Amino acid sequence: MKKVWIGCGIVLVVGFLCAVAGIGGLAVIGWLTEESGGSGLSTPAAVIPTLTPEAGTASPAPAVPQATSTPFTATPAQPVAAFTPAITPLADKIPYRAVVQIVAEVETEGGNLRPVWSGSGTIVDPRGFILTNAHVALPEKGESVAALEILITEAEDQPPVPKYYARVVQADPKLDLAVLRITTDLDGNPVDANTLNLPYARLGDSSKLHLGEPIVILGYPGIGGNTITLTRGEVSGFTAEKPYGRRAFIKTSAAIAGGNSGGMAVNAAGELVAIPTQLGSGSEDSEVVDCRYLADTNGDGVIDENDDCVPTGGFINALRPINLAKPLIAAALRGEVAVEIEETPTPAPLPVVVTPWPTGEVLLQDDFSDPDSGWPISSSKDSEVGYHNGKYRIDVKAPNWETWAYAGEDFQDVIIEVDMTKVSGDDTSDFGVLCRYQDKDHAYQFAIGADGYYQIFRWEPDDEKMLLGDGEWLFSDAIREGNVTNHLRAECVGDMLALYVNGKLIGAVRDAAYTHGDIALAVGTYDNGGTDVLFDNLAVYAPAH
Repeated sequence: MKKVWIGCGIVLVVGFLCAVAGIGGLAVIGWLTEESGGSGLSTPAAVIPTLTPEAGTASPAPAVPQATSTPFTATPAQPVAAFTPAITPLADKIPYRAVVQIVAEVETEGGNLRPVWSGSGTIVDPRGFILTNAHVALPEKGESVAALEILITEAEDQPPVPKYYARVVQADPKLDLAVLRITTDLDGNPVDANTLNLPYARLGDSSKLHLGEPIVILGYPGIGGNTITLTRGEVSGFTAEKPYGRRAFIKTSAAIAGGNSGGMAVNAAGELVAIPTQLGSGSEDSEVVDCRYLADTNGDGVIDENDDCVPTGGFINALRPINLAKPLIAAALRGEVAVEIEETPTPAPLPVVVTPWPTGEVLLQDDFSDPDSGWPISSSKDSEVGYHNGKYRIDVKAPNWETWAYAGEDFQDVIIEVDMTKVSGDDTSDFGVLCRYQDKDHAYQFAIGADGYYQIFRWEPDDEKMLLGDGEWLFSDAIREGNVTNHLRAECVGDMLALYVNGKLIGAVRDAAYTHGDIALAVGTYDNGGTDVLFDNLAVYAPAH
């Protein structure tokens, strides 16, 4: 009987724990690992424009907005400029009352709502239309947003007041812009948009901005406490970007903290002229530099890299001009709903991997028809593994948890083939195989999701590095979506790592960090647990040279 092991990991905000407990001839290993945007557990997903829980999740809490909200009244094809609101826009030189805080919430196992991130927005129409960043409003892969809570600014010296829920009606991730529409109150009751009469900001003309003009940034950056925060700067320059022209970004000398994303940038007349965004931070690589983690912005009790990175020392930041947002606002006012999902191109296969490696000696093979073939049988509150109707089952019950079963072997070059059937759970959950597994900090992982996304990871101490693309999950139509069977083939030969799904090469990369180790089967969850995957027809080959 071969020696088989189980490993489990849970993703939390902070902390590190390792516990080992013997169970018969097996070892069950669990630990806490650090969660971050690039940990392999936070990635772009199919957008949920209605912001309702996905099928298969628990029933929503009463406060979750329902899809029965009364639609607003809009004249088709009427441009924004021709619309006459029920009230006039704010005439304040600093129209802070038009700024809102936006809190994205997920549903817990108990059916309650839990906040996961926040940003800022600006009311641009009294009927409850809010302009913000796409990354503030849209969930990423591994996240299932149940609601967007809207907190209204009623006083400059008081925290914003939670009042409504909203849904996304227009979004363009390439611009990082989105328009929300308020749909319900906090009890889930539909609101009459035509009677909201919310204070809103006048739209300016960003094409008329010039160097040196003053800019005022308003929002809820987290670093500024619970009340609205004002930051002053000036127009420092402009950045071109195809296809948006020479004023794709407005550079400003204002130091903008992360929570201000999606907020308000006004000119001296109090007109909304730009929107702070994490994109195009003023450097060619569009990454924020010269910033510090100065405050516990996520409320976990620890100041670390999971908090907002706050620019310091007059760092140049970027704003999206309001003129680029006006078409989205106009479409929203016409009653149109269009949430564009940014396509991530599948990387071209490397020239040396044109066809699969020919298989040689069989190193390990199991169709799991024999329940005594040596794979572990174990059950806990977090996961359950064992044989099930002639297949091997990994059922991950806990959210943000990963379970893998490995064979206690030490291979160098291997080709792994296996059939995987997702029985239940979120399509954003991932499942796949490991090669060259040495311990929790050293392995390669080939993972796919039932939403069509995939990635190859290199496990490192306290991190999982994505090896394909630019640190995002990639999409392939070769992956069958939903509760179906996918055939996965992973090649670890020399420094070449190649991933095939259903006979098609979808990703390949060279990496020489690890040269030998074990193989394993793995399943991971994100915001929701309950992902059940069956593995069958496992075969591990040596490549034929």
